[in-house]
Amino acid sequence: NTPFDHTLHSSFTTSLQTASSLMSSHEGCAPILRRRLCAVLLVALITTSAAKPKKYPQHHTSKAHWKKEGECSRGACAGFHPDENEDCVSKCVSDACYQEVYAEEPLEPGEIDRHRQTRFNACVRREQDEEAKRIAEERKAARASR
Repeated sequence: NTPFDHTLHSSFTTSLQTASSLMSSHEGCAPILRRRLCAVLLVALITTSAAKPKKYPQHHTSKAHWKKEGECSRGACAGFHPDENEDCVSKCVSDACYQEVYAEEPLEPGEIDRHRQTRFNACVRREQDEEAKRIAEERKAARASR
């Protein structure tokens, strides 16, 4: 549930309570109003349940990646304003990936380049996957030599 869903539910409940009190005060009209209200509410429920939430692009990064970003922000890049430290943090997280993606045209302070950020994150993910694979192979070799 999103805050929008909660607000929609609250508005719907309030409208329903108001309509119920109106119908109870006009007993002669109640059956007709009740049918119309039910029809309107049914249409509203169908419409809102069929609406799909807007999907935003997902930039997935691993826990190790964002932890490293946090360490860099608090350490090597602490002298930069948080809104302007992306270039420093990227270089700190992975110099090799920084060289591959940003070196030719470094980010300006405050600049956000989603395309290059996605490429950088993919590069870091590859590095982490390769490192995990290397460690697993070393452990496997160590167990085999026992």
